[in-house]
Amino acid sequence: MSLKELLKTNIPRSVFILIVFLGYAICGTLGTYLFKYAINDLTKGHWDRFVFWLVVDFVISIFSVLLLPVGTFLFNKQIQECLHNIRAELMRHYYQSNTYKVSNIQNQLNNNLKILTDDYATPWIQVWTNLLSIIMAIGTLLTLHWSLILFVAIAAVIVLTLPKVMTKKLSSSTAEASKKNAEFLNTIENWFSGLSELRRYSAGARLDRALGQDSRKLAAANVNRRKMQGISISINGLGNAIGQIGASLWSGLLFFAHIITLGDWFIAGSFASTIFNGLWSVISAMTQMRSTKKLRQEIAQLTKPISGKKQGTKVYGVECHNLKVQYQNGESISYPDFTINKGDKVLLSGDSGTGKSTLFKVLLGQLKPETGEVFFTAKDGTKISPQKAQLGYVAQDATLFPDTIANNITMFNRKLTGKLKEVTQRVQLVPDLAKFPKQINTTVDLDQGNLSGGQRQKVVLARAEIHEEPFLLLDEATSAIDSKTTNEIIGNLLDTDKTVLMIAHNFSPELKDKFDYQINLKSNKKSGNQNDN
Repeated sequence: MSLKELLKTNIPRSVFILIVFLGYAICGTLGTYLFKYAINDLTKGHWDRFVFWLVVDFVISIFSVLLLPVGTFLFNKQIQECLHNIRAELMRHYYQSNTYKVSNIQNQLNNNLKILTDDYATPWIQVWTNLLSIIMAIGTLLTLHWSLILFVAIAAVIVLTLPKVMTKKLSSSTAEASKKNAEFLNTIENWFSGLSELRRYSAGARLDRALGQDSRKLAAANVNRRKMQGISISINGLGNAIGQIGASLWSGLLFFAHIITLGDWFIAGSFASTIFNGLWSVISAMTQMRSTKKLRQEIAQLTKPISGKKQGTKVYGVECHNLKVQYQNGESISYPDFTINKGDKVLLSGDSGTGKSTLFKVLLGQLKPETGEVFFTAKDGTKISPQKAQLGYVAQDATLFPDTIANNITMFNRKLTGKLKEVTQRVQLVPDLAKFPKQINTTVDLDQGNLSGGQRQKVVLARAEIHEEPFLLLDEATSAIDSKTTNEIIGNLLDTDKTVLMIAHNFSPELKDKFDYQINLKSNKKSGNQNDN
């Protein structure tokens, strides 16, 4: 988020907002300036003129009071529209990105955008209104006596220098608070994903410890951030007080020297107060805004479009040579060389921990191997890198969305609606659909879980079928489906001309024989133990 982004969100409204704030500043300055005539008439005993100037001042004050909330309302509307655009850009980024965590997305879309709203966008109201008032107050003081401007200028330099003491510390404290919030959200995601297991084994105390540790760190980071803000405000306030008192004292000397009138002395003090209070507000706002610099840079980076994310090329085969994967804990696993040609039906087998799912991550481009070469082949045999490959993938844990079963299969592509009947028959989903009143138009309820594990897997298998990817990776895709139905589904799949690489356990010998061949992985890990299926 930047000021340019805020203003460009709705340029006509931005212009109108600035006009409203200008009107607010003019009314405030004019009301204060005209009050000097009321003071002078009061000292001369002109009661009727004194009342007249009070009435004029009252009318101007009403306009001033009305303009500020109007400008504030419109600017807050501008902020929300800008945030809406940023959220859309962030979601496009995460949609195109291969690596992300839900907790990171939550932190960016919720906590970090709230910080930007409170500590960057909203303070611009203070900056604009006070800067306009300061400029007009300086111009008015110039009409009273030139020495007042000189004094204010010297004091202003001192006041403006003080905030630099805290800028760096305040920025660091804001970035640290954001970091600790992201860690806390990550802990919530990791532990609450297994909440039912913790309840089953009465392990709530461990959950409390895990959340408590990160919660205390987050609380400490927020306390430190507020502490830095408080110190910064105190330093700014000290400079402001010195400036106001000094200006009142100097204008008092001018009055006793008969250079200015009592009314001039009064408004000189008021305008000095406007200038230094305004400077204090502007400096506080700017210090607050500077504290978000790292955060704004991070979000700006995330909202940049990801280059090279174009539609991939459909693949029909794959080759792997000298493939080796290195884990963060130092363990590594090597894979045998293999080639899968167009139309091959291959069963990937091996004991738990031999790296079957890890191999799939490599093929999907989610994990970069330490050494070796992986490339896919197009229909004509052309080599395709994993980053540019388009292939079908069905995971053990079926990913569904809160929409109709039909849309979950077609993935919202209406052109595929005509193929629904065929694919639901191929994956044996028709008997399951018959149990629902709305059948294929039943809405998937992710909270209540109205589809069983097997039914969810059938929906995802139908999704892979209907999109006609020529190469399919299946990772325990029928683990929740009974053996008889599994035999029928896999049998139908193997009768196609698709290239299939499938991980599965407990297949019957008859079903295994339907595959062209097996790639059997053996444990060859070095150092340590790694969970992988």
